[in-house]
Amino acid sequence: MKKFPVVWITFILLFSCQNEINEIVGEDPDLVITSGSEMALWIQRATANDGTSDDFLDMYSCGTVKLPVAITLNGAVRMINNEADKDFVRRIAENLETPLTLQVPFTVVSREYTENTVRSAEEFDMLKAMCTDSPDSRINCVQFRYPVEMFTYNANNQSNGSVTINADQDFYEFINQIGNLRTSIHYPVIVMYATGEEIEVSTNSELIAAVKNGRAICSLGS
Repeated sequence: MKKFPVVWITFILLFSCQNEINEIVGEDPDLVITSGSEMALWIQRATANDGTSDDFLDMYSCGTVKLPVAITLNGAVRMINNEADKDFVRRIAENLETPLTLQVPFTVVSREYTENTVRSAEEFDMLKAMCTDSPDSRINCVQFRYPVEMFTYNANNQSNGSVTINADQDFYEFINQIGNLRTSIHYPVIVMYATGEEIEVSTNSELIAAVKNGRAICSLGS
């Protein structure tokens, strides 16, 4: 019996796997994600920065305050260094029914994860005045269970690697930087709703439907 060197066996396996992936991507548009596609836009709506998560702190739904940040509450200056501190301050503010004030300068992270340093209360008021809901606003009632693995391809549908996504910001920025490349999700993926329900999706169409369902859940809760 003729024996093949290990390196050739490995090459044959890799080549056959790549051909299989290329065939799937080339023939099944329900797996391909390209820049500006409907699929890309829905992923970004589900992974954009949730500006409403700290509204008790900044009353600014278009972005979040980057920690650490100093605040004045009930006449005392406090530091919020992490999420645990933020939850603690939230409870104090709610119990006292007392407004708090952010100490400038502080940094605001937009829905697109860009950062802007605020140096005065007047500057922040101007930023708030420009905050409006838009078609690409964050859908807050749906989350992905991470990690999510993404395959990447060149213009000829040839596999050129994979990327492991571990957080919303990673997912948003990855989709934002696709450019001329193509990508696909290694399904299945788990989508989680604010209601506690979880569903498993296996195609782009199913994922878009799941995110749209999350938008409907948000609407029912408002």
